[in-house]
Amino acid sequence: MKKILLRIFLPGLILSGLFVAYKFYCHFKEKERRAAYYENLIDTASPTVTVLRDSILIGYQNEKRTIHIYVPPNYDTDTTTRYPVMYFMDGESAFNDLENMGPEWQIDEVINAAFANGQQTAIVVGINQAEDRDAEYTPFVNDDNPNAHGAEFASWVATELKGWMDSNYRTRSDAASTTIGGISRSGMMAYYMLMAHPDVFGNAVIQSPSMWVDHDRLLAMNLSDAQLKGKKIFISVGGKEGRIMIPHAKEIYKKFKEQGLNDDALRFEVIPKEGHWHVTWRKSFALAYPWLMG
Repeated sequence: MKKILLRIFLPGLILSGLFVAYKFYCHFKEKERRAAYYENLIDTASPTVTVLRDSILIGYQNEKRTIHIYVPPNYDTDTTTRYPVMYFMDGESAFNDLENMGPEWQIDEVINAAFANGQQTAIVVGINQAEDRDAEYTPFVNDDNPNAHGAEFASWVATELKGWMDSNYRTRSDAASTTIGGISRSGMMAYYMLMAHPDVFGNAVIQSPSMWVDHDRLLAMNLSDAQLKGKKIFISVGGKEGRIMIPHAKEIYKKFKEQGLNDDALRFEVIPKEGHWHVTWRKSFALAYPWLMG
């Protein structure tokens, strides 16, 4: 009897063991790959990136925040051109490995390359995350986030921060020239801010959005056809981000697709062989920027 049971169950046990070993090996190799980025970090920001450390007041919080501002290479020599503006949450990751303590998104490198090729350039504002990141990047109060104030933060970006940028830099202030972006939880916030402030943000870069934070209420948000007109929405997710993140990103794409946005206005990308980390968003931005700028 024991021999019969062994013949029945042993192959399954061996296969299960091999599967667990393979998953452990993949996890180990992924950690090893990421560690290679952290060993020899250096300052990778372009010369035209300025860091305003603890300088920008968030009035409703009565605290100052660090922002990072990239301007195109010819900003100081061409004093008449006005530029579209991109606002990125989790902005300490945008330009510099040292600020991020890991692989940056290379936003400045991508736009510098566009400049070298005679293509459209932009000003980019990276907004540092808060100490209580979850509360700031959660739009609705819920059981998990009783101190959520994402709606207030979104209003601050859309009014006070944007107003400050438009007053101090040569921006194109119309919605069609204004993009909101983020990753993970702030990618979800980029979706929320596009929906909550459609008159301010004409475009969005929604990367690996954590829609699980408040899935049903977020997906229930809607824009009219008139509000969607002229918008460009880029959605991406890593191919290894799993059975929750990938379907949720696809849901956003499906939502806008069903409302009639065509391929000129809506794009969805799965970044192959990448998980939930900064290299995924680096590769994503390299695809998003030229598409957004046309």
